[in-house]
Amino acid sequence: MTKRGVSTVMSLITVVIPTYNREKYLPTAIESVLNQTHKEWKLLIVDDASTDHTRAIVEKYLDDPRIHYVLLPENSGIGKTMAAALERIDTPYFVSLDSDDWFDEKTLEILLDEMERQPETTNVVFSNTVFWKEVGDTRELSEIMRPPLYEDKYYYLEAPMVWPRFYRTQAVRDVGGFECDDPMQGRFSHDKYMLLKLIGTGDIHWVDANLYHYLIHESNNSHTKNWPQWTKARKYILTKILKLWGDEYEPVFVYTPEGWIYVNELIPKEKPS
Repeated sequence: MTKRGVSTVMSLITVVIPTYNREKYLPTAIESVLNQTHKEWKLLIVDDASTDHTRAIVEKYLDDPRIHYVLLPENSGIGKTMAAALERIDTPYFVSLDSDDWFDEKTLEILLDEMERQPETTNVVFSNTVFWKEVGDTRELSEIMRPPLYEDKYYYLEAPMVWPRFYRTQAVRDVGGFECDDPMQGRFSHDKYMLLKLIGTGDIHWVDANLYHYLIHESNNSHTKNWPQWTKARKYILTKILKLWGDEYEPVFVYTPEGWIYVNELIPKEKPS
């Protein structure tokens, strides 16, 4: 046993926390991993060149041998941060946790059990998401999302994002990992990009449990002030995904008055005779 009472059994799961200037929220994310009922995990915190006190916060936890910290030399965005994490993962599964969110205490226990029950064609396991809204110094419950499930993969182009994403590591590597070839170089919609690539090559599996807590606040990456950058990334990503899925449809994009972009229609392409 280690000094924190952790068994020496090999870990099957790596929790990845990508972070950039989240000193206010990061301790809650880390503590939610420490409080898991399943104890055999590795935690990889990848710091995208934060300029706040992130490093000092993380150093308080590094006496736990399960926790590892990587400081990137320059800020490059969430996509490249996850790519750097993937290079270092040596477990068959990994799950991402945003540094301003947190896990339910049974998240890893339930997700691992569900993934182990699945065939090898299952690339991702996910659950319900509990949304909280930051109001001053408090958090107020906003909603609980049970994600829609579709048999037709094309509906996932515009389906809400899912959390947490418990990945089969080899499946992620098989589809090329986290790519940053879009106009925003992976800074926006990296998670949708990966999910759609994995949907194109295998199955995804939903667990009816409230395992992920998402905090809504003014500095969320998905805030409306960032929508112009999101639309540039989304148009590229969705167009590329359709090509990867067989290039059978031409997307018709529509912009909302607020600046969001979505696929309004898929027009079948004529097959060459």
